[in-house]
Amino acid sequence: MRKAIIVDDHPFILATVRMLVINAGFQVVAECDNGIEALQQCESLQPDLLVLDLGIPGLGGLEVIRHLRERKNACKIVVLTSQNSEQFTLPCIQAGASGYVSKNDNLSMLTDVIKAVMSGYSLFPQVSPATGENTMADTEKLARLSHREMLVMKYLINGLSNKEIAETLSLSEKTISTYKTRLYTKLNVSNLLELADVASRYEKT
Repeated sequence: MRKAIIVDDHPFILATVRMLVINAGFQVVAECDNGIEALQQCESLQPDLLVLDLGIPGLGGLEVIRHLRERKNACKIVVLTSQNSEQFTLPCIQAGASGYVSKNDNLSMLTDVIKAVMSGYSLFPQVSPATGENTMADTEKLARLSHREMLVMKYLINGLSNKEIAETLSLSEKTISTYKTRLYTKLNVSNLLELADVASRYEKT
């Protein structure tokens, strides 16, 4: 089972996040309330996922991310914070995080974001430079995709045919066609170019 570490200094949030992370298919191997311990636990336990608050004592969340990336720790990092996403989204991306969820939103969204991140996507609020407003529409749509839908989308934008995807996933072509239709509907696109455009903003390069 994949391993996760949760870092947050609020007990209620910690308990809620623990449940969501377990529901996403992880074993929670450590819980920390400060950045120094978070680094030590990540070095020791080598988790697959780190769910990290930014405003933690000892060493801030951004510094934790930077230190982990400097040490070549490959765990996926999802930031879960009440900090202003307008101010912190870009620094989190630059530091090396894979996703960002605001505590002011519905926390249940965290499960979907984790699944998307573990499928190779980065999910962050989009900040409009013209208005300064966050537009989460595309992020939310992508986060609602199932793991299987994510896989089918990745194969489609990589140029595989329905038949090739069906063979790879041991499914029927009809089933793949259904997934493709569902993707177009959920993401509000009408062709592969539009699908690739939506996906390219979040896919890890």
